[in-house]
Amino acid sequence: MAFACAIVLAAGPALAKDIETIPLADPVVMSHPTERAPGDQCDRGHSGSYWTIDSWFTGAESYAVYCDPTDCPDCSGGWRPLSVTIYLYWENQNSCALTVHAEILEADLREPSNPTPGTQVVSASAQMTAGPFSPAGLWAVTIDLPEDCQAFSEPFFASVVFEDACDEPPQLVTDAGPCNSSASWNDWGIGWDELCTYGFPGNLSIYATLECLGSSPVHDASWTTIKSLYR
Repeated sequence: MAFACAIVLAAGPALAKDIETIPLADPVVMSHPTERAPGDQCDRGHSGSYWTIDSWFTGAESYAVYCDPTDCPDCSGGWRPLSVTIYLYWENQNSCALTVHAEILEADLREPSNPTPGTQVVSASAQMTAGPFSPAGLWAVTIDLPEDCQAFSEPFFASVVFEDACDEPPQLVTDAGPCNSSASWNDWGIGWDELCTYGFPGNLSIYATLECLGSSPVHDASWTTIKSLYR
């Protein structure tokens, strides 16, 4: 049996949205993979999927989550973002297609206890069309980042930018919660807003997949070769 839980929100900005939450199950995967060299991988952000957020998504907006690669295992060469994944949910069968791209944003850490998305875009993916999303249900949309995206050893924000809307908007998805302060953000044209302050039950289901670059390879060389470098 499915349960729905309506949440009444405090007054906010003039463009504030309402939400309704519904629990759900595992996603269908929509991916556009690019082959890459093998390497250890680590997901940062929020990959759980438990609640849907209805009457919130409008399109032509951006979502971002806080990612800290220091929570991954040690990696001498740093962790390079490969892709960003967002979960979306449709209650009914649809023909919706959305134009999206992903961005890696610097983290503004001037207040270390309250990190916010920065203004600098460190890396951006190519534009892609996601959809149509049929059958109805939970979908995981993965957007590849450029292969020259830099490696990170410090926190950043992974963002999904929706460049348009459709007549059959999806519901957002969060993990089971609780909603962590400064973890999930939305910009629908008035600047970044923290979603916990609007009563979200969990963290927004977006995550970056990172690849460990490792240290630079060391090649064997004979004493004759080494000595010749110092003549």
